[in-house]
Amino acid sequence: MHREVLGFWKAGSIVAAATLLVLHPVAASPRLVSLAFNSQLGSPQQIGADEFRQKLVALPGKHIVIDQRATNAVGSENAILAATQAGAVDMAVLSGSVVSAVVPELGVFDIPFLFRDTAHAKAVAQGPAGAAIAAKFGDKGLTLLAIGRQGFRNVTNSKRPVRTPEDIKGLKIRVIPNPIYQMTFKALGAEVVPMEFPLVYTALKDGRLDGQENPVPTIAGSRLYEVQKYLTLTGHFFAPIVFIANRAMFEQLSPADQAALIAQAKAGAEATWQAKLDAASLEQVRSGGMDVIEKFDRQPFVDAVKPLDQEFEKRFGKDLLATIRSTQ
Repeated sequence: MHREVLGFWKAGSIVAAATLLVLHPVAASPRLVSLAFNSQLGSPQQIGADEFRQKLVALPGKHIVIDQRATNAVGSENAILAATQAGAVDMAVLSGSVVSAVVPELGVFDIPFLFRDTAHAKAVAQGPAGAAIAAKFGDKGLTLLAIGRQGFRNVTNSKRPVRTPEDIKGLKIRVIPNPIYQMTFKALGAEVVPMEFPLVYTALKDGRLDGQENPVPTIAGSRLYEVQKYLTLTGHFFAPIVFIANRAMFEQLSPADQAALIAQAKAGAEATWQAKLDAASLEQVRSGGMDVIEKFDRQPFVDAVKPLDQEFEKRFGKDLLATIRSTQ
């Protein structure tokens, strides 16, 4: 595994997009720093990474030189995360629900129906709770630069419209290999199938899966409307994206370059908070033949996962959850 991780960046076969940056920890010693993400074109990850890169390019002093590379290869965010921890990749823009497997404190964002809306999630990410979570990355060999928005996640399937938890029962639903995602859909009565995203389209097409859950732009960008008939706007999870760096690499940079990376990563994250992707994505999936269920009672879904509250309090603490719920 160690050898595979170290070979990750050189192989390039599992990175959907990559940017190479040259930073100067000291003026006489240029340093090559890689930035990787894996997602569809036009996704929040790409929007955030592109803004991050462009802001770095625009900095005065020409301390940063960019060599952007892209590939059609599709691979695993988990592999990019492992490579970033190992130092084979220096920086990455990844789904928070993937990174929370390594930094469990970030998993508080995975709690179903915790966030009222996008503004609430942003206030938490940029407030004291977000700062406390950022402090936990160092022990995992990472530095958190910024938190952005992927969006609220929604259920699709090929069998029937989902309007109540009863409609989910028995459906084979793919989720991210993430314990909170798995326990949530088990509570809703689904047959849970953890699976890496690159395998999902084919599994939906050949019937190994009945459904999956993702933000609407991901559903549209991956053309899941070709293999799914029904989309229900459950908004059950809020999905952040995180801008992370290998800690050892980051700490070798000068204070000025560290500050530049953080500031421009925050600018990249802000671009994801401001992006308006859902309306066009909904139009795309409707045009592709999906039935979109918007009007239904969400409370039965909230009630169905209520028994998990005790587990969430045990994992994250009552005080933190109360702080998040009261954040305005």
